[in-house]
Amino acid sequence: MIDKLDLRAPSSGGLRPEISRYIRVFNHDEHSHRVKPNAYYSGRCDLRPLGYDAILFLNCKFQKSHNHKLEILDTSKKCYSDFVNLAESVFEGNPDSLGIMRIDLTADVFDVPMSWLRPRTRIKFKQFSDEHGKLEYGQFGRTQVETLRAGKGDSLFRIYDKIAELQMQYRRLCRKASKDAEPPNFEREFGYRPDAVVTRFERQCRGQSVPDVLDSFAKLPYAPKFNPFDIVEIMSSGKTSLPTIEECETPSEYFIGKGLNQECREMGMQRFRPWLNKKTGGNAARMLKRYHRFFPTEGGLSLTGAQLYEKYRESMERQLAG
Repeated sequence: MIDKLDLRAPSSGGLRPEISRYIRVFNHDEHSHRVKPNAYYSGRCDLRPLGYDAILFLNCKFQKSHNHKLEILDTSKKCYSDFVNLAESVFEGNPDSLGIMRIDLTADVFDVPMSWLRPRTRIKFKQFSDEHGKLEYGQFGRTQVETLRAGKGDSLFRIYDKIAELQMQYRRLCRKASKDAEPPNFEREFGYRPDAVVTRFERQCRGQSVPDVLDSFAKLPYAPKFNPFDIVEIMSSGKTSLPTIEECETPSEYFIGKGLNQECREMGMQRFRPWLNKKTGGNAARMLKRYHRFFPTEGGLSLTGAQLYEKYRESMERQLAG
């Protein structure tokens, strides 16, 4: 599913007459009440009063072409025809010629919590990684990691507890709600039960990190064929429990394997793998292959890279079919 979409349009392409009339004439120093100053663009204009769920950024200050940017709001709730209608309502010409400045691609996995994924999941080739505890989402305990992030700058991967994030938004809604009004309903607002277990996998692509296969609006229909999570590795032996000492060739194999399992649980696979590489002189892959069966599935849960891609593909096809 597409969770965020920013489109690039050349300033020479022209805006629809309705949009031009709405924003009026402005320059770098003088803005109308509808066009606000912005650090990177000559102006920022909220199009929601016109009925368009988008923000228009006019004339980038740091590009010779002075491109415009259209930030589509509530992208995950929209389908492909909504994207087309928005683009055609704001810009002159065929929307297929618009470039993609940012696209966030997501897949939701149900009933597989972060506590299961953390010691089994890593994002390959990402040198920067970070983990955030529940405190990031508000007044939660500090004992369980809720978000795994890898990469930085324009290219980011995130794996996080989606319900925890929505609970944060829900509390904000409750604080803003009138005391005389009926309290907001979590399921009606967000489409999930408050006790659901939903883990979101998200890949953010911006600027130079937008893949060539998705760098223009014309290529959006081909998004289901692109796997944004091809470098997500989920390690599992397929067994339901650790091997016993009797099932090992030597006692040392058992104790080493069990020790690796324990360290990985404490550190998480994303941090454990480079740590093991450092401690073994670059032999982490060999060690993990040798002691692979000490990383069982457990809990009756299972998730593979192929299953993750299938969930992404299905959600993307539903979104683009509308």
